[in-house]
Amino acid sequence: METTDYLSLPSLTQIHARLAADSHRVEQIVDGQLETSGQLDVIERLFHATSAEDWAGITDATRILANLRAEEVGAEVVNQARQLYEEIIHAKASLKQPKHLTNLLAACHAVRSRPHS
Repeated sequence: METTDYLSLPSLTQIHARLAADSHRVEQIVDGQLETSGQLDVIERLFHATSAEDWAGITDATRILANLRAEEVGAEVVNQARQLYEEIIHAKASLKQPKHLTNLLAACHAVRSRPHS
């Protein structure tokens, strides 16, 4: 196949590379915003991702929660997030229901339910 017959092929490759780079930048910006906008937003993101069975979203939210300080969200949430994140990154692709997800969701629910001053 000659590329002279398909002049758009090199352009598509460049466009795809630019789109991938832009997507990665947007993802980093969103993660940065979530990290600075408060733990309740990250908890909401975790709940939404869990409802949608969005494992990439669950992984991202779990990573953010695992990297927070205990004073920011509570020691139980941080501990459970760390355990779940370790479980996810060391599990095979077939992981459907990580055992620590339920514990993390319960800890997050407790944080979300407590009165804020």
